[in-house]
Amino acid sequence: MNKVQLFAKAKPNERHWYAYDVMFGGATIVSNSRDPEHDLARALLARGIKGLVEVRDGRTGKPRSLVNIEEAAKWCIGSNLERYKWKPSEIADSSPVAGETAVPGAQDKEAA
Repeated sequence: MNKVQLFAKAKPNERHWYAYDVMFGGATIVSNSRDPEHDLARALLARGIKGLVEVRDGRTGKPRSLVNIEEAAKWCIGSNLERYKWKPSEIADSSPVAGETAVPGAQDKEAA
């Protein structure tokens, strides 16, 4: 079974309590993650590694969790900011076609 080490880092900012680095085979595969299990699953799946991975605490070496790579790679924790669904403004049907300019209050006049 594959094993990864999870290292907690100092509080990155006032909003978040922890960030994690994940090491696999002596190399850091995920840095500054607030969702390390899902991020490590995506990183391992991108390397072609499937199945289960044991997550161990990098400092103590104790097992923390067992992650199914294919299943965990599909999910993420996300942020409560995502609920606002910020999107670019939509173009209204009444907007001028690209390349045209419309001046409010002006009317088209034909030359006589």
